[in-house]
Amino acid sequence: MALIDLVIDEKMLMYASLSSYVRWDTQKSPHLVVSGVTGSGKTYLVKLIIGRISKYITDSQITICDFKGDNSDFSGLIGAKRYYRFDDALRGFNEFYDCFLHRQRYNDSMNFRLILIEEYASLLNYLPKSESEEIKRKLSSLLMLARSFNFHVLLSQQRLDAEYFGKARDNFNVVITLGNVSKEVRDMLFSSYKDEITPDRSRGTGYMITNGADFRRIVVPQINNMDLLNQYIKDAVDR
Repeated sequence: MALIDLVIDEKMLMYASLSSYVRWDTQKSPHLVVSGVTGSGKTYLVKLIIGRISKYITDSQITICDFKGDNSDFSGLIGAKRYYRFDDALRGFNEFYDCFLHRQRYNDSMNFRLILIEEYASLLNYLPKSESEEIKRKLSSLLMLARSFNFHVLLSQQRLDAEYFGKARDNFNVVITLGNVSKEVRDMLFSSYKDEITPDRSRGTGYMITNGADFRRIVVPQINNMDLLNQYIKDAVDR
């Protein structure tokens, strides 16, 4: 089991003597999704998450499927072992899924494996319908079965529409939304916490809910050394 500092609990910032970090228990809550409109800080947060995984889980291996293909976000990863950009993202996803099946069959290793898919919904919309449906089927399988084999999924996209996940959306244990949320998202994800949803969220702030119950207002920590973070990410992608 690994515990990774994710974000800051906004409520705890007033208590200087207490830890303000919300920790991610990778065993109990294996899969995450981060959503928010352009400019909300999604990629900044997912880079922080995968960088910390690389630092604290030293045998971790990370696959990045960057359909957005913005070189400024993942500069230095072109040519890295498990970095797949734009339309190559489909191959990266399928290779990750094949690795999962191999471990499921042979159980020959149990190191931490994670796939980050940047702009998952855009990838599905780009693909022919048959391939899109196959990706959704495979993702559902990962979300329901991968925890036992130490495989994990992290998605980043603008909206959390059910059409992109089939019946598997509820298998995302950790849901983070950055920026202000729409009424639709509020009713869909935070229906029990409507009174705590306010229109004051700015870049790098938002809400987090874990396993459908643990609701928090959150702040994304500041990255003090981006070059070092990028190196940690590259290490995990190249392992």
